[in-house]
Amino acid sequence: MVQLAVESIARRPLVASFACALAASSLPATAAVQVDPSQVKTTKSGIKYVVVKQGKCPTADPTGLAGSCYPQEGGFAIVDYTGFLPSGQVFDTTEKKGGKPLVFKIGAKQVIAGIEAITLQMLPGEEVQALIPAALAYGERGVCTADGDCLIPPNTNLKYFLRLKKVAILPS
Repeated sequence: MVQLAVESIARRPLVASFACALAASSLPATAAVQVDPSQVKTTKSGIKYVVVKQGKCPTADPTGLAGSCYPQEGGFAIVDYTGFLPSGQVFDTTEKKGGKPLVFKIGAKQVIAGIEAITLQMLPGEEVQALIPAALAYGERGVCTADGDCLIPPNTNLKYFLRLKKVAILPS
C-alpha cells in the first residue's frame, strides 16, 4: 500500500508518491488515507491521479440546468482546486477564505489542458489528487514576468487537488 496524506480543510499536497510519480511534500499531514498503488490511474495524455473521494450523479435533471452527471463538451464545470509546485508550495487556490470556485466552459480552452482532462473523468462531488505533466500545464513558457521572475518555472510538473462541484449544460 502507498500512503497518501490528505487534509480536509487546507488540502495539503500528497506526502507520499503515486507509485513513485509524485515527489514528497514538505507540508505536514493531519490525516492519512491508505491507497493501493493499483488505484492510481493514468490518462492517455500522461496525467496520474487518484480518486480521494468518490463522486455521484445528482438527482435526475433532464434540462441540465440544475446540474448533470457527466461533464461534456460545451457544458460548464464548477470546480474547487489547489495547485502545488513540486516543492509543495501552493501557487493558486479557490479554497482560501472568500474564494470562489472556478467556472469554465468545457472544450473552450479556458483552463490548462490537464485540468480539463481530469474534470472530464470526474463525477460531481468527486475529489482527486493529480500530477499534471508540464506539457498539459504551462509548458516551456511557465508563468513568468517580462523580468524573468516565475510563479511557475518553465517545464514544471504540477500537483493539483480538484473537487468537481457541479456540471451543467445550457440549452441551445
